[in-house]
Amino acid sequence: MKKFERVGDFLKILGKAAATVFLVLFQISFIAALPWPGNYFNLVLVILIFITVIFNFHQALWFGLFSGFLIDMFSLSGFGTIAAISILVVIILNFLFKNFFTNRSLYSLMILGLIGNVIYILSLLLFNFSFFIFGGTDSLLKFFSRANILGLLWQIMFSVLFLMVMFLAFNFLSKKLKSVFLDVK
Repeated sequence: MKKFERVGDFLKILGKAAATVFLVLFQISFIAALPWPGNYFNLVLVILIFITVIFNFHQALWFGLFSGFLIDMFSLSGFGTIAAISILVVIILNFLFKNFFTNRSLYSLMILGLIGNVIYILSLLLFNFSFFIFGGTDSLLKFFSRANILGLLWQIMFSVLFLMVMFLAFNFLSKKLKSVFLDVK
């Protein structure tokens, strides 16, 4: 019986890896090709934040590491930058969720989504600035242009709105987030 459980676990991991590859390819090929400001929507980051808050820390770490390395293959930043930032976002959001938020509510998810996006953006700008300082890139104009800063604000707005939609859909379809009230008579 153990042999079939291991096969089932392997297939579950394989399915999650395939879903992650599909999600990253969708992000890179379709969302990145949308006109401005739609191309700033970061679906992978939204899913990462959702997994961190709604599911669990370990799944979010693996998702962040794997999706980050996949995105890093197509990114203009140094290899490993997106993976490191994704793991940083997961660790900080998990710390904030465990120590400062009481439940998995819509408001908690929205606030943590906002914080996660800000951490992601500031970390990415910091990494790119450090690459510029050490000679890894020629110009910072792309990163600090007005259009890019406005696009990053659009990213935050898109992310929080999509997190709301995901939460409401998950809440409607699942019993994991349902409140249980004791009826005292």
